[in-house]
Amino acid sequence: MQPSPAGPSDVEPPEDSGGETLAPGTEIGRFQVRGLLGQGGMGAVYLAWDPVLERKVALKAIHLSEHESSSATGRFRREAMALAQLNHPHVCQVHDWVEARGSAFIAMEFVEGETLSALAPKLGFRAKMQALHAIALALQAAHAKGIVHRDLKPSNVMLDHQGQVKVLDFGLARLLDSAAVQAEAPTGQVPNLASLAFLERDTQAGGGSIDEALTRPAASSSWGELTEAGHFMGSPLYASPEQMSGKRVGAASDVFSLGVVAWELLVGEAPFPGEGRERMEATLEGELRPLRGARLPRRLEALLRAMLRQDADLRPTSREVAEALALQLNRKPVTRWVLGTLLAVSLVAGGGYLLFGRSIIADLGKAQVPRLAVMPIRNATGDPNLEALVGVGMAELLATSLHGSPSLSVVEPEAVSRIITNLRMNASEAQEPAGQARIAKALGARLFLRGTLSREAKGQAHLLSYDLVDASGRVRFSGVVRAPREESFTPYTLVDPAAHDLLRKVDPLRSSAILQQPVPPEVFAAYANGKALFLKGDFKASEPQLREAAMKAPAFSSAVSAYAACLRRLGREQAPAIANWALMAARATGDRWAEGRVLGLKAYLAKDLGQLDEAQHLREASLALAHAVGDRDGETIAVNHLGLIAAERGHYDEAGQYYERSLRLSQQTGDQVYLSLAQNNLANLALKRGDLGTAETYYRSNLKLQQEQGNRWGEALALNNLGVVALTARDLPAAETLLTRALTARESVGDQGGQITCLRNLGILASMKGELAGAGELHARALQLAQTSALRTVEAECQFYMAELDRTQGRMAKALAGYQRVMELLPEGVTPEVRINAQAGIAECCLRKPRPDTKEAEARLAALPLGAADSPYVHRARAWLAFRTGQPNLALKELDQAVADPRRQAPEIRRELEEARVVFQAAGSR
Repeated sequence: MQPSPAGPSDVEPPEDSGGETLAPGTEIGRFQVRGLLGQGGMGAVYLAWDPVLERKVALKAIHLSEHESSSATGRFRREAMALAQLNHPHVCQVHDWVEARGSAFIAMEFVEGETLSALAPKLGFRAKMQALHAIALALQAAHAKGIVHRDLKPSNVMLDHQGQVKVLDFGLARLLDSAAVQAEAPTGQVPNLASLAFLERDTQAGGGSIDEALTRPAASSSWGELTEAGHFMGSPLYASPEQMSGKRVGAASDVFSLGVVAWELLVGEAPFPGEGRERMEATLEGELRPLRGARLPRRLEALLRAMLRQDADLRPTSREVAEALALQLNRKPVTRWVLGTLLAVSLVAGGGYLLFGRSIIADLGKAQVPRLAVMPIRNATGDPNLEALVGVGMAELLATSLHGSPSLSVVEPEAVSRIITNLRMNASEAQEPAGQARIAKALGARLFLRGTLSREAKGQAHLLSYDLVDASGRVRFSGVVRAPREESFTPYTLVDPAAHDLLRKVDPLRSSAILQQPVPPEVFAAYANGKALFLKGDFKASEPQLREAAMKAPAFSSAVSAYAACLRRLGREQAPAIANWALMAARATGDRWAEGRVLGLKAYLAKDLGQLDEAQHLREASLALAHAVGDRDGETIAVNHLGLIAAERGHYDEAGQYYERSLRLSQQTGDQVYLSLAQNNLANLALKRGDLGTAETYYRSNLKLQQEQGNRWGEALALNNLGVVALTARDLPAAETLLTRALTARESVGDQGGQITCLRNLGILASMKGELAGAGELHARALQLAQTSALRTVEAECQFYMAELDRTQGRMAKALAGYQRVMELLPEGVTPEVRINAQAGIAECCLRKPRPDTKEAEARLAALPLGAADSPYVHRARAWLAFRTGQPNLALKELDQAVADPRRQAPEIRRELEEARVVFQAAGSR
């Protein structure tokens, strides 16, 4: 039974570093080599000619060693393609990727000019500021696409003959480091969509050491500098503390490096004292030099200090740096951003609070950070094609943006959609104030955000009006954002300013919205439409839309993650590979919340496949990440899942500890969904221990909670589990009523996994009633559904009961094949109870064949682990072994232990055991 749970063209080449040098005239793909620009430990950079587009290019070679795998080459290609997407006037453009002559080559824009390091002494203050502003704009563009430079320094910035700034080698520090794929966050690599097999292999690489070996650049060119493979990614004197410490590297690390460049350029010395390792230690300790005597504007000083903060989360974004530098260049009045962001990081909290005003939710955050649920946005434009894009897509964008505030705990968007479904609300009900208050209550949210998208009277603009409402119905803040109508609706133009304005009211001192990574409107529309269908449970219809969005925007982590989740629901074998892709995309964008959810998805997939060690490892990683970022929902989900994994291993005490922790977390947040899950799983444990009273109490409490919410899915779960309690207590009429009600409810909400459980339990009930034909039909339906869903552990459980039914009816050969199939489906350590019982079933089949094989049966039973002693199925097999070996009294003792069944595992075999007793007693009396 089962309860439900770029440089100049005339450079003299430097000395050869050991690799083959290409002679002028050599053809690499369509490119014709003209000369060597520079060479480093990883490869060389050549001046080449592109005859197709009739232009010079810089051709950077990556010499792969004999030991480099094809997966490494594939990873290089993917990352190069990601860099090719970065098209900005201040970024050296990547044009192409070529594989030839045993090497890989990246064709890049050829820039003729000088490096910033060479030109710095000749530049005036304004020219320096203009260069820094251009670099910041380049970083802003790259970060918006999930690409991190990782090696920003003056020699990687060039000014051409017109004074145009070009930042070189975006992402190439990582691309050229074949030893640091998984140890640090990816920087925007895009998968080869033609083949996803690489995704499994790329996660096995390790990290590098703090070191750098660069060849001396020729003249003023930076083409001679290449980061060696297997070494520290970045120049130590410009690296962030997190880079030096081997921690996660994201966009904030580039901002730190730009801060070092800016300090050197404007002040004339390094921001941290010392040389070499001493300076690196000062960087790690945050020992900034004083700026006295630098004669910089105070706001510029504040900006420099903010960029060099030790805590990456407290640094301004590249967009904010670009805005601040632009303001300084234009000498405009201080804007709200400068007041809200730059001064905030340098003022003490008390002074800042008095200066900037009081938060609109200050009274709600005294005990704990209030939870906020973003409701589906109402579409009042009159355009039905915008329903999913507005209701689902914009709501999700708002929720993601609002994660930027430490004063809010934002409920994940899918949880809002899930509770709407569970409460059986239609779209209009979910957009009404009463319905939204009901949703917020079920989620434990003390605040909810509602909004409406409409059109201006003349139809020339879209308007997003929104209200922040508390649990009493009081509107804490209202706002309206206007954006001109475009041919294709672009939600970012409305969501980003709305989130920014709202967060300034929620937390005037510290908050800034998480910047969205815009994707093309048609891609976002495909994603939103697919996600809406997914949330409705129409996985087949959602799959092509989510696939389209993922393929067209492979760095759009939300789309890739949703595509992976959809494939899991459909039981497709590609799901794990797509989930790995989703993890890379989430890390590339630096979205740690999304990263945690993808880790969780991978854990579910591993558990589905019976890979419990991998599932536990992934869940522990997601738990640590959730704790680090303050994601209480993520913690609750992870802890609950760890309990399920422990229970599947048979570690019930450990599982109970996880469930109790999950219960406490959900009580703290007030989320009734997770509270219900914790109650249910604690009841399941009590049932496994044979404590029917405790199990029934938990289940009935859960049933009442679900009925009060109007949650049909949760109600069906509780009904099924109460039915199992009745079945265990042999109250067959009550069990039949409860299980039939549960099956009807699960069919009405499309819960396929729940239907499998109900059908299996009804099959057991039919067996207990002696209706074997009906039991066979029910078990066959459950098995067919399990096979369709591709859930191996569930399929194994269904297969076990089919084998049991065959054995009961004397079909020993068929039963034996069924038990063996169970063993094939369940690797060692996965659902050990089912493996043990199947092993015992095999032994019994050996004993009850026309020609009993007692030796094989003895070997099978002897191989069982020590924990198998309390299984009634094992005692039953041992009884038959004793009987076949002429020990009827021992056989009767084993039967007594099987009948006792202290954990109430097998009430359906009670009748069979009594029939066997008659046989054994008769044999003993002869």
